[in-house]
Amino acid sequence: MSEHLDRYVEGWIKGDLEMIVSACAEDFVLDDPAFGRFTKAEYRAYFEAQPEVVPQFTEIVTEEIGGLVTQWGWYKQASLEGAFLNKAGPDGVHLTKITYYAPAPQNVPGASRTETSARTGG
Repeated sequence: MSEHLDRYVEGWIKGDLEMIVSACAEDFVLDDPAFGRFTKAEYRAYFEAQPEVVPQFTEIVTEEIGGLVTQWGWYKQASLEGAFLNKAGPDGVHLTKITYYAPAPQNVPGASRTETSARTGG
């Protein structure tokens, strides 16, 4: 089953949509907090909206329990970085959930604007 996840991640690294989709089960859903939910049939539209920058995956952990493989880790793509969660069964990847982390200037109680900017790089 992890061969589906391996092919799925490799497809993202290579920018190969067909490789990604071939790893997905028929009931596949990708959940993106900014763009919404996409099925396997809708994946092309989602993929084509992504920046043409190869994602870097790190801290990948894969665990198999009761025939279900769960994989999670960290990724960086263009100016985005965040966490991902994949779930796969014998018929392919069923779910991908992603989150984003984007440092932004924040209002920090008790801090001057200079202190806040220095802390956030802005």
